[in-house]
Amino acid sequence: MALHLLKKTRWLSLASLIAVGAVGCSAEQGDASTEDGSGEGVATDDITQVNHSKVKRQSIGNCWLYATISWVEALNKAATNQEKNTSESYLTYWHWYEQIANGGASNEISTGGSYGTAADLIVRYGLMAEGDFIAGEASAEMSNKQSSALNAVNESLKNGVLKDPVARRDRKIVKKELDRAWGLDQAVITRMNNVFGDGVSKTLDRSSAASNAATANKVIRPKDFPAKLKNPQTGQFENKTLADALGTSQGWWSPRQGAFAWNEVDYPSDAAGRRAFWKRVQKALHDQQPVITSWKVDFNALTRDSRFSKTELDRLGPGRQGGHMTVMHDYQAEVPGIGVLKAGVQATPQQMQAALADGTKIQFVRIKNSWGGIRPDRWDTSQLPGYHDLEMGYINGPIKECEEVDGHSDPNNCPRSVTPLWDVVLPAGY
Repeated sequence: MALHLLKKTRWLSLASLIAVGAVGCSAEQGDASTEDGSGEGVATDDITQVNHSKVKRQSIGNCWLYATISWVEALNKAATNQEKNTSESYLTYWHWYEQIANGGASNEISTGGSYGTAADLIVRYGLMAEGDFIAGEASAEMSNKQSSALNAVNESLKNGVLKDPVARRDRKIVKKELDRAWGLDQAVITRMNNVFGDGVSKTLDRSSAASNAATANKVIRPKDFPAKLKNPQTGQFENKTLADALGTSQGWWSPRQGAFAWNEVDYPSDAAGRRAFWKRVQKALHDQQPVITSWKVDFNALTRDSRFSKTELDRLGPGRQGGHMTVMHDYQAEVPGIGVLKAGVQATPQQMQAALADGTKIQFVRIKNSWGGIRPDRWDTSQLPGYHDLEMGYINGPIKECEEVDGHSDPNNCPRSVTPLWDVVLPAGY
């Protein structure tokens, strides 16, 4: 499928969804095809032991929702020791709804977003189990419905009901068109209307009626979704909720508020700042925290054994590019006095403490991706199916950033050099 290639910025607000843009996600070429879901990765027994849920596969440019849902599922799994399959499609539906109803769409949906956007969507609309939103995709690795719904909504915006600006301002019409595009069962439509109204006059954060109706209608409120979080004051882990991890938002210009709220941290440009940054990331990973990561993909850096390599990119030159969000799982590092702590091998607490030394050199970070498991069209082998290793040479770059032509990067027009790693989302206190 075509990539959505927007540069990394922050959205000013959900009322101006396309005014500034966000992470436009790189989906692997061919993501709209059907697979049987074999090779899904569930990773255990590593330096960090982040207890991730199964690998999924995006079919459109909404990696930021896949990364956020992966984060949500990992926090919940740590608290409950059970794996939930919460729906990226459900949040995608609401992202499109707000984009159209708030006047942010012209003749095409923007699929890009950010952690902050995803967090605010969850605060307003909660979560839903995949099988409760689209029953036929309850156990699917990839949602084909997302791709077909996107085509249907874009057609409506260009030539159908939503072409009329007056219709786009009518929230009942917008929701009805989205229900049709997604092919939602009447029972699902009824449940969503019971909570939010057929014109979406209520949201969980602003209406007690919506909040009270949620559970009976299979909408999961953040405050009802267990999450294991570390108290930054005591240093002890506590059984909290997703609402605590999300915190509250004052706007794009301000950190999310709350004692347990996770926040974005930009990647510094200087060596000392970067080592301090990586210490924070290491501490979070040592505590099994799923660190969301935003970075720039160049597919010519991807090797057949699932690594993103600067050496490989230099050999081939620039290729297809795009913004991407994933979730960290593990890392490999050369530690003074110890040697190499290998990814995928259990480290002792003493080794992990030693790894925080100033002289430690991280070789790569292992990320859980949203491109599916083994993909012979792109990679043949992987230490963990669906996971990729981002080598530090690639992370630090610099790499050439290419201009876009008709939504695709032009490898023959790359006037700038950039650092591929943009930011991470860290828990409070790290």
